[in-house]
Amino acid sequence: MMGHDQFMSPGTNDPTGEAPNTIVGFHHVRVPVKDAWVSRDWYMFVFGFVPLLDLEEELGLVGVVLRHPQGFMLGLHQDASRATALRGFAILGLSVGNQDGLRQWLEKLDHLSISHGPLEEGHLGWYMDVPDPDGILIRLHTGTAPDAEEA
Repeated sequence: MMGHDQFMSPGTNDPTGEAPNTIVGFHHVRVPVKDAWVSRDWYMFVFGFVPLLDLEEELGLVGVVLRHPQGFMLGLHQDASRATALRGFAILGLSVGNQDGLRQWLEKLDHLSISHGPLEEGHLGWYMDVPDPDGILIRLHTGTAPDAEEA
């Protein structure tokens, strides 16, 4: 296993310092869930994801893949023990722009009777945690970065 001192320059472990490829974004995030159908419906209802693929094996459904209208994908994979272990952990941060956008989400979640935490100020801006059906936290976050004095 490599230690942090073994990396030569940001984005690469190549001693020449040249990054071999460009990363243009993330492809998907996998989240373990207890019940993929329940979680699928919740992510669709709350965040506007649309179903892309159901993953089935001989014994039935093992997961689903959802796409958000902004283009990123979310894989929900049935794994009750991992979902339980991640309860209370903020696994995914979704950018909502600014504080007004975050307040709009708070109002929407209240209107939908969806549980959420309070608006809080963090190191990288304001956020609000929204527990999914398994208690895994989805963090709605502003894009505000700390100023020079905070960094």
